[in-house]
This record gives sequence, C-alpha cells and structure tokens, in this order.
Amino acid sequence: MDGIYKAILSSSRTLLEQLGHLLQAEQADFGPFWALLDEHGNVCAGDAGRLAEFIPDFEQVRRCCVQVDDGFDPAICPAKDAVAVVGQFCTEHTHCGYMILVLPGYTLDTAQANIGIIEIALNQLNLLVGMIEKNNQLHQEQLSRLSKQSPVFSNR
Repeated sequence: MDGIYKAILSSSRTLLEQLGHLLQAEQADFGPFWALLDEHGNVCAGDAGRLAEFIPDFEQVRRCCVQVDDGFDPAICPAKDAVAVVGQFCTEHTHCGYMILVLPGYTLDTAQANIGIIEIALNQLNLLVGMIEKNNQLHQEQLSRLSKQSPVFSNR
C-alpha cells in the first residue's frame, strides 16, 4: 500500500494539478499570468487559450524549456505583445516540468530590467509546490499508518 500512496501523492502530475488549481483561482483575466508545463512541455495548468493568444508558435516555448534544461534559468523569450519567462518547476525530490510567467506589455528590455522581481516570483512558486509536496508526504504517512492499523489490510 505504501507504494500506491507514494505514486499517487508524490507524482509530478499530482503536484502540477494541485498547484494549478491554486493558481487558477488567483489569476486575473488581464495582466500577467502563469502556465505550468509538464516535463514534456505540454500545458497542464493555466489558461491554454490565453497562452496561445500571446504565444501562437509554441515551439518557441519548447526551445526556452531546452535552454532551462541547459542551465539558463530563467529563459526569457519574446511573445506577441508580451514576454514569456520560463523557469524550472521542481521540488527537493521531484522535477515537475516548467513554469511560464507571461508578462503582457513587456519587452525583452523591461523583462531584463525587472529580472530580480521576476526571479522572486518564480522562486515563490517553487517554494509553494515544495510545501504542497511536504503536505502530501504527511498525508502519505498518515494513510500508511492507517492502512497498517486497519483490520482489512493487517490480515493480508
């Protein structure tokens, strides 16, 4: 049973979905917004339609993901009337994929001028998913203990 709980609660997909639900509730219909990509570069959370509005050629984002994998974190890429900042999305134990912060109205110059605050925002997202992962680990431990104490599972 421990393996099942671990597989469910600590998978990168679970972490992406959990954080995606939190972010979706907080994003405005205008201004900067987040999108989360899995490790294959597929959009998992965020407004995919709005993302396509600013980045019609998604291959550009995938190239930024490759830059991040090569150690250029965050990668800044121009978009249509915006800039997209791509960073690694990870915890202490799990590589979840990538996060994209889309900044409508920004240029490469304004993004570069504000890179300090942008990096703080990216780091905050990684801290948040790290806290979600630790919470999931506590739930996993509780479920493990309960299953060991349960008469249904202890007789097997």
